[in-house]
Amino acid sequence: MTKNQEQAELKIDFLKKMLGSRICAALIDDDVTEIMANPDGSVWFESRSKGMFKDSEIGEFESQNFLLQLARLQDLFLNFENPYIETLLPFNRERLEGTITPITERASFTIRKPAKFVYPLEDYLKKKIINQSQFDFICEALLARKNIIVSGGPGTGKTTLSNAIVKKMSEICDRSQRILVLEDTAEIKCEMPNVLPMVTNQNASMTTLLKVAMRSRPDRILVGEVRDAAALDLLKSWNTGCPGGIATIHANSTESSVLRLLSLAQEANVPPPYDLVVETVDVLINVVRNSKHKAGREVKAISEIKGFNGGQFEFKQVA
Repeated sequence: MTKNQEQAELKIDFLKKMLGSRICAALIDDDVTEIMANPDGSVWFESRSKGMFKDSEIGEFESQNFLLQLARLQDLFLNFENPYIETLLPFNRERLEGTITPITERASFTIRKPAKFVYPLEDYLKKKIINQSQFDFICEALLARKNIIVSGGPGTGKTTLSNAIVKKMSEICDRSQRILVLEDTAEIKCEMPNVLPMVTNQNASMTTLLKVAMRSRPDRILVGEVRDAAALDLLKSWNTGCPGGIATIHANSTESSVLRLLSLAQEANVPPPYDLVVETVDVLINVVRNSKHKAGREVKAISEIKGFNGGQFEFKQVA
């Protein structure tokens, strides 16, 4: 081991020491999906079996120093003028969002663990998260190369569902197709043989990746999450000879996902692209939390956009 490697290991050991044994144990516990440390020191876990619950506490010193050391380790700035950090942890590439004063009274962070397993769409059917007609419709949409938007609130399982749909795509669709996967954080797993994954960074935005994608011979373009003006570029790319894309968006229903998409596209300083949305977006899938459901969530609706008339979109609920 080189001296630089030894120093890196020492810094990682320091990070783990600041996190404490309970959080470190949760990082390797497959049942835990998210870890949240609040400014009051409380530590909350989200798990597949228990849902969300308070587990332990972390000291102000430990929380603050964990974030500061992490920033230094990755050559990022974290101070009063730049009081937040978005990065991946050096353990297993967990996604972290952290804040310090003045955004929050004390240090706070949220860790989202990457999925280790891709659940097949059949599991969603077995657990009754989707019904048979929804399952059949999704398969038909994949074969017909329809563009799919998966919507839902935070923590509803949009990415997990998208991974299940992508897995089904690799099983039933033409495996000679070239798939481009564009993300802010690498979370989508595609088992097609010809895949080009790309991840944004400080010098390459999602808009940049979409421009690169159009020059990289795509058959389908998959986007981890649509959350800024790149929505317009996504619509354009899907509408120029590479249908069959999949993307996620934060929205509470299939109808509101279209409004959200329009709102993001307008951040590019263009009028609302109603016609482009109608021409491009084929299928809208909405997944929601449901405490009464055994799986804790369900696909609430699957809709198609049928047109835009009288200042309103026309939808058809298909499953």
